[in-house]
Amino acid sequence: MKKRILILLYIGVLTIGLHAQQYIGSAGLIHVPTAEMDTAGVARIGAHFIPKEMMPNKMKLDGEKFDSWTNYLSITPFRWIQIGYGYTLWKFHKNLEPDREVGFYAKDRYFSLRLQPIQEDEWWPSVVVGGNDVWGSKDDGQSGSNFYRNYYCALSKHFDLFNMLSLGTHVSYRKWKLESNQKWDGVVGGLTLSPHFLPELRLIGEYDGDNINFGADCTVYRYFQIQAAMIGGKYFTGGLSLLIPLL
Repeated sequence: MKKRILILLYIGVLTIGLHAQQYIGSAGLIHVPTAEMDTAGVARIGAHFIPKEMMPNKMKLDGEKFDSWTNYLSITPFRWIQIGYGYTLWKFHKNLEPDREVGFYAKDRYFSLRLQPIQEDEWWPSVVVGGNDVWGSKDDGQSGSNFYRNYYCALSKHFDLFNMLSLGTHVSYRKWKLESNQKWDGVVGGLTLSPHFLPELRLIGEYDGDNINFGADCTVYRYFQIQAAMIGGKYFTGGLSLLIPLL
């Protein structure tokens, strides 16, 4: 079965260059942003499974965190800008009545924005400044959510290894709004490896400020990107994006 899956991946891969922090539909690694950008003129829509270990600490049901899903839509209209909208499903008791059944009866919505003032070349890394949940409830608003609000500056540089592999190096400084999310603050980053014969496949290792995570993603059949990863080497996260060329 593993061989069959690999064969299907090899046959289906084409050459759209997209590298996503896929759980919010933004360019990046797994739980860490990078200075890479999606291809200009491409939008992505998708869904991602989020284990409770990745959930913001204030999103709880009866005092306990829970596994959830994100859905998102993002677009890169030009090489230097990416805009996204997404939401995380939130479990509640129906009608907020403690004796009623539990389900995904609410959503936490957020917008993301990424700007790339410097593009990578032979000597310089690419640079991106951005954030998630950048527009929404004010700090003193009634909802007071800001569960995903964070801002960052990221650098990425790629190197050729033995004319066989592309090594991506990525480092970011990130600041989260809520104190309860500050375990993900500070310097974060990771490495990616892509074989020259299959550049659409990335092997990913990262440090997100709290865990060391491993995973892989791949663009298949031109219009789909699949990502699968393990948070802290223990908890699965993964999802699927549909890639839509607009130009």
